[in-house]
Amino acid sequence: AQVVLLDLYETRLQEAMEHFSPDEARALPCDVRKPAELEAAFVEACRCFGGVDILVHSAGLAVSKPLEATTIDDWRVLQEVLVQGQFLLARQAADIMRRQGFGGDMIFIASKNGLTAGPNNVAYGTAKAAQLHMTRLLAAELAADGIRVNAVNPDGVVLGSKIWEGAWAEGRARAYGIRVEDLPEFYAQRNLLKQAIRPEDVAEAVFAFLALLPKTTGQMLNVDGGMPAAFVR
Repeated sequence: AQVVLLDLYETRLQEAMEHFSPDEARALPCDVRKPAELEAAFVEACRCFGGVDILVHSAGLAVSKPLEATTIDDWRVLQEVLVQGQFLLARQAADIMRRQGFGGDMIFIASKNGLTAGPNNVAYGTAKAAQLHMTRLLAAELAADGIRVNAVNPDGVVLGSKIWEGAWAEGRARAYGIRVEDLPEFYAQRNLLKQAIRPEDVAEAVFAFLALLPKTTGQMLNVDGGMPAAFVR
């Protein structure tokens, strides 16, 4: 596959590009909240690699606060990045995939929090639930064009995730009454398999949808070590 990587932070793009040659990947600074930047990124993807067959939306951030401390800015930025960003990416990708005429895949990285309820999580959990329902709506709309739309729901990817480097980790630790440094073990011990979830586990779920499940759309795959509260019913 040939890949176009988008990120707000150029340093992270540079780190990622160390694993690819210029023939394999391009790295573009981009803010998913800005339609013009997204449109330019898709144009560049088509110019460099001839089209777009797969979209993975993994842009994310998180806010963990009780209701009374959650500001309108907290609410807005989560909706803009997670929900509006997903909508804008899907709209751009669908337009290209339809014109190409041979279908495609969209994978959205949502969260176990879109299925379960917990304290100090109203803004983030609501946005993640919206991502999941948008997945179903897009699957229903785009199936006639051969475009499959699915979602991956990780539990806390504590290790190797930028989200867990700041206030989100502190907020979750407060919500559970533990220390920040104890979060990896806490998250591992609360799932049935007693295992921490890592970025590569999420990547494997994306690969499963793309390579192993060609007749699946509108579905979600939990990557959480087994969380009974998030079992899909």
